[in-house]
Amino acid sequence: MAEALAGLLVVEVANYVTGPFAGAMLGDLGAEVIKVEDPDKGDPFRCWGEDLYSPAFCALNRNKKSFCIDLRTAGGRSLLGELIERADVVIENYRPGVADKMGFGYDAVRVRNPKLVYCSISGFGEDGPYSQRPGFDTVGQALSGLLSLLTDIAKPEPMGISLSDHITGIYAFCGIMSALAARAVDGQGQLITTSLLQATMHLMGENAAHYFFANDSPVRQTRVHQAQVYAFRASDGLPFVVHLSSPSKFWEGLANAIGHPEWLNDPRFATHSARQQNYQALLSQLQRIFDSAPRDHWLDELAGRDVPSAPINTIADAFADPQVRHLKMEISYDHPTRGTVHGVAPGFSLSTTPLSVRRAPPTLGEHTALILDSLGIPPEMRAKLKTQGAFGPSQQV
Repeated sequence: MAEALAGLLVVEVANYVTGPFAGAMLGDLGAEVIKVEDPDKGDPFRCWGEDLYSPAFCALNRNKKSFCIDLRTAGGRSLLGELIERADVVIENYRPGVADKMGFGYDAVRVRNPKLVYCSISGFGEDGPYSQRPGFDTVGQALSGLLSLLTDIAKPEPMGISLSDHITGIYAFCGIMSALAARAVDGQGQLITTSLLQATMHLMGENAAHYFFANDSPVRQTRVHQAQVYAFRASDGLPFVVHLSSPSKFWEGLANAIGHPEWLNDPRFATHSARQQNYQALLSQLQRIFDSAPRDHWLDELAGRDVPSAPINTIADAFADPQVRHLKMEISYDHPTRGTVHGVAPGFSLSTTPLSVRRAPPTLGEHTALILDSLGIPPEMRAKLKTQGAFGPSQQV
């Protein structure tokens, strides 16, 4: 069966995470994604490993073709213009104004391609006092307030995942899909803008609502107490979590699973409100109990009482988990020269137009000649452009 976006041409002039993640999601849906890269080293994530083919790069760039052109040259910019003229979607994540200076900003390219859906991703917005600052993931987490909900402000630590980057990539994908849906109705393209700051703050809508209601900034413990979330170590030192949420049946199940049904009538714990107010006391009591047996024992007891709980898995643990294996979340695909590459399956499924991984992440400039063929660039013109530096010295065109 054909993929949902089969026949769609996406031109990705983007590096690192935000734009490439959005491009990869479109590629999983069947779009042809051409990644425009600098001929010297390509996407900077390529350098996070050996041979310009790092895990960080591979994670974000499957189902793409690599097209190496030097946008600092007139010839490179001309080739990009020809490619964009044929494209359905453009994704760029330069600082605001850079794409305009290089001749492929939205106002310039929509004249040649009015049906173009153009997504511009920035750190802090297209304009405003911070628009020209460098924006990277942890800066987005910190400025938006997200990091204050993930770490202890008194002893702050950065996160081990690029949350703001990936969140912004997902919002870019949503914007692109919305614009494509609108284009199917009126035939017109449009500009989508998002940023680390805008996307991350929208994700925190629940926390923002609490702030607006109480005029007090939530911290990491605020939702932990409200949602009745707990983390423990069992007697074997292995960690796990319990999430009681709001339904009283989960609290009742927990009390019975640990052998303390009398706590259901204890005024400190009998109601959701009481457990919020006495969170630390309950946490201390539960930890003392969970210290008495291994994690598997407690997870079995909790599952038997339908209490929401899970081990705190490492990445290795997660991919070995039977439910993860059942969902086939680990996938692999072959590259003609790099061999087998492993990755994670898409985050959603479609019943009629399934997502697929058709192409391993490309080596640098792997498809430059192929794309020049598709543009109809004759050999003599390629030779001239190469002499002018449009492809870099090592590219075979």
